[in-house]
Amino acid sequence: MSKLKELTENGCCVLEQVLPEKLTKKCIDISNKALENLSSEHREKNKSQGSMIHLADYPEYSDLIASPDLMKSLENNFNFSDLRFSSGYLISKPPKSPPLFWHQDWWAWQHEISYTEEIAQFFAMIYLQDTDQENGCLRVLPGTHRNPQILQRHKNAHSESISRVENPEDPIYQATQGEIEIPESYGDVIIGDARLVHGALPNKTKNERLLITLWFHPNYERLPEEIKARIFESFQRKGVDTDPLGKSSLTPEKWPTAEKAKISHLFPSLEYSKEPIDWCREPMWNRFSRPGTN
Repeated sequence: MSKLKELTENGCCVLEQVLPEKLTKKCIDISNKALENLSSEHREKNKSQGSMIHLADYPEYSDLIASPDLMKSLENNFNFSDLRFSSGYLISKPPKSPPLFWHQDWWAWQHEISYTEEIAQFFAMIYLQDTDQENGCLRVLPGTHRNPQILQRHKNAHSESISRVENPEDPIYQATQGEIEIPESYGDVIIGDARLVHGALPNKTKNERLLITLWFHPNYERLPEEIKARIFESFQRKGVDTDPLGKSSLTPEKWPTAEKAKISHLFPSLEYSKEPIDWCREPMWNRFSRPGTN
């Protein structure tokens, strides 16, 4: 099965040995320094995720975001054009930490494009060490990017109480029928549709588990104007529920000249003819159901 077909049908795929060791080592150094700056309040608020550090606060990540090796692999494996970047996070689980809750990350469910095969947003997950069932590898529910029942069940996963793990017995953290665990080797990249329901196992080890998630938008030129406007708002850190304080924070537009130049070709356009679509994480399958829809 081709990587494109795997992504389309299952909602994710693994690109093996994409990133050079020099780049990943640099990212490890940047990430470790970023984690040193974290407050205990941040860790407690994001107990399930581990951390939610916005990459825009660290221009040093520019080499990763625009990595020629990553761009070439995306070009070779998928029929994408006009790729754009909106945001990225260091989501790093500390030693002996709980599972990451089941969730999906799409935010425009009130728009009909959400119920088509069009991939308006995908993640590129980069684990900065070999990752398996012991240190918190990714787990996914294949095909759920097109499954109304499962998606509806996880519509409110991003609440503060869920992030804090106030009820560790909640099914949102537990093993689920049909899940597939995805161990990953250092240098691999996992690509996934933003609509896919996914989570992560607990980190049972004594070491931090480093993960960088990049958010990209393929075929940008053919996306609806209101979707493109929202992508630009996200790029500017406005109205994003995972980044509530971001509006007054650093954005790639304000990076030093050298770092900004490396990724400027991936910036979403600031020109659009419609207002940004409202942020909406709740699927509306009854409103947009079509014959043959899963």
